[in-house]
Amino acid sequence: MPPEKQIVLCESCGKSFKPTGIGPHRKSCIRCARKTNEDLAHFDRLRRQVAQPATDSNNNIDDIRVEYHPNAGKPTVKVPFAEFSRGHAPKTYKPDPCTAPWYPFRTRLDFDLSEFIHEAALNREQANRIIKLSKRFRTEDCTLNSYNDLESSWQAASHRMTAFQKSVISAPFAGETMEFDVYYHSLWDWACDLLKDSNVGPYFVFDAERLAKFDGSSFVRFIDEPWTANDFWNVQSGLPSDGKVLAFILYADKSKLSSFGRQKGYPVVARIANLPTWIRNGEGLGGGRVVGWLPIVKEDKRYSGKKLFANFKNHVWYESFKKILDTISEYLNTGCWVMCWDGIARRLFPTVLILSADYEEQAVMALMRGVMSNYPCPICLIPREEISKFPTDCERRTSENVFKTLQEARSQNRADHKEQILAKQGLRDVDSAFREVKNMDVYRALCWDRLHANCAGKFGDHLWGELVRILETMGRQTMGKVERNLSAVPCWHGLNHFEEALSVLYTDGQKFEDLSKIIVFACHDIFPHDTEKDGYLLLRCLRAYIEFDMYTALELQTTHTLAAGREALVIFNSLMKKYAEKTQYTGKNWNFPKNHTRMHVFDDIEAKGVTRNFNTKPNEKMHGPLKEAYQKQTNFKNVAQQILHIDHLGLVCEHIRCKITEYDTYMLTAKATCLGSPEADEPEEEFFHVKLGSKMKEPLTFEDMERKSTTDNAFSRFQGKLSKFLNSHFGIAGKPLPGGKRIQFQTNEKITEFCFVKVNFESTVDWCQYTDYLRCHPNFHGRPRYDCVLIKTQQKDIFGRLILLFQCVVGEEAFPLALIQPFDAPTGQRLHKDKHLNFWRVREQPRMSSEIISVHSIIRSALLYPDHTRPGEYLVVDTVDTDMFLRVQMMHKAAGHL
Repeated sequence: MPPEKQIVLCESCGKSFKPTGIGPHRKSCIRCARKTNEDLAHFDRLRRQVAQPATDSNNNIDDIRVEYHPNAGKPTVKVPFAEFSRGHAPKTYKPDPCTAPWYPFRTRLDFDLSEFIHEAALNREQANRIIKLSKRFRTEDCTLNSYNDLESSWQAASHRMTAFQKSVISAPFAGETMEFDVYYHSLWDWACDLLKDSNVGPYFVFDAERLAKFDGSSFVRFIDEPWTANDFWNVQSGLPSDGKVLAFILYADKSKLSSFGRQKGYPVVARIANLPTWIRNGEGLGGGRVVGWLPIVKEDKRYSGKKLFANFKNHVWYESFKKILDTISEYLNTGCWVMCWDGIARRLFPTVLILSADYEEQAVMALMRGVMSNYPCPICLIPREEISKFPTDCERRTSENVFKTLQEARSQNRADHKEQILAKQGLRDVDSAFREVKNMDVYRALCWDRLHANCAGKFGDHLWGELVRILETMGRQTMGKVERNLSAVPCWHGLNHFEEALSVLYTDGQKFEDLSKIIVFACHDIFPHDTEKDGYLLLRCLRAYIEFDMYTALELQTTHTLAAGREALVIFNSLMKKYAEKTQYTGKNWNFPKNHTRMHVFDDIEAKGVTRNFNTKPNEKMHGPLKEAYQKQTNFKNVAQQILHIDHLGLVCEHIRCKITEYDTYMLTAKATCLGSPEADEPEEEFFHVKLGSKMKEPLTFEDMERKSTTDNAFSRFQGKLSKFLNSHFGIAGKPLPGGKRIQFQTNEKITEFCFVKVNFESTVDWCQYTDYLRCHPNFHGRPRYDCVLIKTQQKDIFGRLILLFQCVVGEEAFPLALIQPFDAPTGQRLHKDKHLNFWRVREQPRMSSEIISVHSIIRSALLYPDHTRPGEYLVVDTVDTDMFLRVQMMHKAAGHL
């Protein structure tokens, strides 16, 4: 009988090892545990420093209160912030011994090759070539012999997920019956596929919640996901006690498939509101899915612009869209029991919670006549002549009131009386397909769209055009200066850099969004400080616009941020009204619907969650793959069926890839457990605050530092500064000095230089972890780059610029450090311009006043724009992201600016 295996437990993590494997693991585990504790303490300090002391002995700062819908049968709970999480624990995966995860592909290599061919959008000839080349590799057999084999495998695999179906609709017009092809995907079957999938299913949320965070005196409600907002709660209130909401988000928009726009498509995209944003708006299995392809009625010159033809096109749209909605109609009243991923049957009631669309599609969905109707807003009954006046008490449209108006109009004997009733509210005489969807009001489901209303709309189509117009009147020299200012904006991760913005015609909403974030900083020294001048007034409008836009973009909204957002909207509207009155001579018309629809945005947030839940931006991205499929993988005839087949294969591909990933993870874990491998059990450092990277090959001596100081006095007294910092560190930490003596470096001792640091920080918006990538490099892509940072000090947070990243070893402990130039010199009395444009101004200390800090003092990166009119002073670009925006707003408040 073999001897029993000896097992040793790690006292830090509790994992078991062979005696020979515990040594390497223990050292790494203790190091990671220490770093994790340090970082947790760091985040806790940051959070508590911005909070007020608790006044309620029963609650702690940042406690989260979760109130579940009564139908959930769960009591209200209070959770410490560090323990607050969402979702369910995934089931333990065990592979099916009878079926390989890549089935029906014969081998894994067959699937990997097929996946590559699909993702690369190879045509038939290219696929045959790559298959022939693969036959030369002998590490694993490839059983595919031709494109026909590949097609057969995909055909067999396509049944793993619900496929598209085709239907023909008929519509009478001008004495003849016209037929149109509609392709659609069963919403219900697609949702059930995800509910049963072990990768996506655990993230579904079925019960509405009301969340609140304790701020020291009271619990403040916050909203982010759809199930935390009001409409999800209200829908569940209308269901039986055992009913659960299955909420869909639907998007529709026409797309140009060919380069010149001759070939168009009309996809309908669905997302599931029960899934968290990172899945729902992502590109994986639980992300957006094309569920329909609507027909496009060709324009007929004989009828274009006529009311009857417009009504006919709307009728075709609704009859087509109804085919998609019919796939859930069977379960609207009684629901349906579905066995989910966890073996639990749930009674699900489908509904359409959100309709995401641009104004043109919203007008169709709302049965409206469009821009020129008497009441052009899809949400409320504001008269067309008043849409630039921003009233707050307009009557809301409802499905019930619109239905009654249609009934009244159809009851009239005379056509002119009927038309008078319909025109009064700007309605079309068409039956709405949404009328039959229970627990849904189409006018409640329609949402303000940030992409088209703000980024590409209010800014891109109007404010940007006004700015260019004014700059053109000021001459080429001024325009050249603005472009130089834009070029001088430091590079920023995820932000477009502009060289010739004024001479380029943009159509991309992302470009306009990025321009809006920096244009005020690039133009602040262009216009003279005169509040009565058009240019300066427009600059104030632009600043008010971006502040309003930043509030709409927040990833999480509290009652406080909603109030601040509404106030920002009032300020923006007031300035825009003043600007419009002052520039009447230009003939610019500000009386357009998108100028008004922003009045509804904060109501939409309270009803359906933050704007990224209903923004069209994630859906617009899905047009790209459809265009690529058309251009590379179709024969340009009957393209809808071909494109949707390719899209369906992409869904199947994602499904199989998820199964293979699960299988690989299981096999790797099983192998590691069997072998007791210390390498396999080595914990990964996923949680950290800062991590240095891009290590320089040659270390630096303190003698090197002395030589540097001859050309850059930031390095003067470097050795003394470092010794002082480390001695102080040991004193504050209460640690004994190495050898019992004060630290004093010799000129031949060395430090290790780094050129990159990755910083994880907790966002002040949604309290999630985000990552910044900072450079401290003398030649990054051909130019020096020394990024700026926000630093935590004992007195307050300050800004500074990185000069040197390095690591110093004292005894057996390594210290990651940074030499920085602080930007905390006094700036004097606040300028009127800074008040009007809400700037946060900082001033640099002399280079010789550089300081050494621990990299753990870095809170996050910062973008600082140099004020060319005041050398040595910088403006903090607080609009780069929502976290920096809120941090600077808090600085303004602490300084008494707000």
